[in-house]
Amino acid sequence: MKIDPDILEVIRAATVEGQALRLAGELDRKLYERTNLVLNAVGGTWNRYQRAHLFPGEAADAIAGLLATGEVTTDAERGYYPTPAPVVEQLLDMAELEPGCEMLEPSAGRGAIAEPAVARGAIVDCVELDAVRAEHIRSAGYARQVITADFLSVRVERRYHRAILNPPFADRQDVRHAERALRFVQPGGLVVAVMFGGLTFRSDRLTKDFRARVQEARGTITELPDDAFPSVGVRTVIVKIPVRDTAPPTPAFNRFAPRPEDFTARPRAIQQDLFFTDSPTAHGTDPFDGFGYGQTPWQR
Repeated sequence: MKIDPDILEVIRAATVEGQALRLAGELDRKLYERTNLVLNAVGGTWNRYQRAHLFPGEAADAIAGLLATGEVTTDAERGYYPTPAPVVEQLLDMAELEPGCEMLEPSAGRGAIAEPAVARGAIVDCVELDAVRAEHIRSAGYARQVITADFLSVRVERRYHRAILNPPFADRQDVRHAERALRFVQPGGLVVAVMFGGLTFRSDRLTKDFRARVQEARGTITELPDDAFPSVGVRTVIVKIPVRDTAPPTPAFNRFAPRPEDFTARPRAIQQDLFFTDSPTAHGTDPFDGFGYGQTPWQR
């Protein structure tokens, strides 16, 4: 993004001391918002107590490039959209956080979800690809661990009670991140994710399989208001997925069922008559009881 000359003028007039950059005088609100957007793009965050923008490293180093080129790559251009506070509160409420709960935030950005989660008593680990944003979380000190990496390449460790995330949306990354997050959460836990609204109607195989997974786990898909992410301009939803024990259930003994040695000796047509059915009552009323329609314990 090309930086407007008036913003460059404001930044040049600022006082720089170590990690702090202090703007000179009182700015018009719109000018301040535009300047703040540029400073955010290079890692600066407004700190009201110090009345300055604070950077993870030296502020002079952070702004040197944009002053030299007159350009900056904004968060929106990188596909990064921080989670608004009302959406964060809804995520945390749906996740049913309790004090001492171990939580993972993949693609954590600057910790918009992680910090309020810690305030509710959760123990939070973060994964963030962008080094500047990861250092921002690390320097704030509220996260137990911050890993600078692509979440899709992080080694799976099933140790968390919750995973709460607002992943990138491009190229179905929201689905891939949510699918992978399920592998980090213990049985009995929850994955709660902001996702692209197209999840409810997209017909590609990846999305359809994910919807089926949500349904099988008795999860929910909750639509957010159109203006939930003002800077994005797209529909969004919150998906809540309970994580269940993946081990298949042991079938109850049925004294009327043929023994395996008898079953394998039967003609195929009789086998199908005995066990193949399209009725959801064949194995109980639960369509997700571990067998699947038309499958016997031995076929599984």
